[in-house]
Amino acid sequence: MKRFYGLCIFLPAVSMAVAQVPYQIEGTWENGAGKTVYLQKYITADSLQAIDSVKVASDFSFSLKGKVKEEQRMSISCSPKNKAEIFVNATPLQVTIEEKTVTDKKGKTRNTTHIEVNGGREQEVLKAGGTLSTTASFFQLGKMITLSQALNSKDTTAIDSAKYKVAMIDSLIARSVQNYMDTTRNDIASTYFFERYLMTNQTLDEVLSFYDKLTDRVKKSAPGLVLKQKIEDMQQVNIGGMVPNFELTTPEGKKLSLYELRGHIVLLDFWASWCGPCLAEVPNLKAIYEKYQSKGLEILGVSLDEKEAAWKGAIERKGLTWKHVSSLKGWKCPIAQMFKVTGIPRMYIIDAQGKIIAQDLRGEKLAQKMDELFSK
Repeated sequence: MKRFYGLCIFLPAVSMAVAQVPYQIEGTWENGAGKTVYLQKYITADSLQAIDSVKVASDFSFSLKGKVKEEQRMSISCSPKNKAEIFVNATPLQVTIEEKTVTDKKGKTRNTTHIEVNGGREQEVLKAGGTLSTTASFFQLGKMITLSQALNSKDTTAIDSAKYKVAMIDSLIARSVQNYMDTTRNDIASTYFFERYLMTNQTLDEVLSFYDKLTDRVKKSAPGLVLKQKIEDMQQVNIGGMVPNFELTTPEGKKLSLYELRGHIVLLDFWASWCGPCLAEVPNLKAIYEKYQSKGLEILGVSLDEKEAAWKGAIERKGLTWKHVSSLKGWKCPIAQMFKVTGIPRMYIIDAQGKIIAQDLRGEKLAQKMDELFSK
């Protein structure tokens, strides 16, 4: 991977006038004779639809050939749980599917299936972006847990140590991301790294800075145009932006939308029952709610819990009497992803017309902002 990042190969421009893009996928599946391999396109970020399939021959080989409307990320799959991302364009791809039996430290065995895909620059860019995204996200989660545990301990030495580790992790991630983006400015496959990592972990200014450095070839491609629209949507969830409507489930099992709270100043609070800093903010939120509820304040808590019992238990135990919703999908909550939430607590103040007027205020600063808003 290190060697890959040192390369800077620019592909020739591809005219958007090309009606269809041919694909050619050759592969082998050891002992897979008679089984089926599927080529799937992404309908949404999490759902796939098969557009082609083939039975593995007696010599364990298979071949998929056809045309698609444009260069794009797809998936090659041999079962619902076993798939690999591929970048489909005119460059032939080579796929190897291997089934292995592995033994864990406790002596238990399990069967695994590995899919390896090779072929062309864009495929390598896609693969590298996926690896970087997964690794960086893992470290992001680790640093939040480390810092939260240290803050809960109230041990100044532990807190200082955690802050140092967080700074080191941030520096490592920043260098890796910068390196990847610098070497993939002319690669359409790099747009998927924006969607899966940059837009949920970087500020809007940082995302725009990376986007501006992409070549016209990338910006004018189909994935590039989709990325442009998503960045425009992202601009809506920053100060001055109008928040798009969203709907999630309340603890009572009913649906509640943001637009139902129009006409009120809304404090949007991303939190979780397991988040120490979130729970530490509760006394301040209670005081603010008690002071301004009668004057039109609504607090909407969006929980990043995954377990319903933990979510509901925290609401009852802590006496959180304001409105609550959750998807119970943790960090994959679609609203948290829309707002680029990578750490909690995370708060936004939305005015009566649905515009974001402040964000990331806590403690005394949050209380002062509320005093300012309701004194007008």
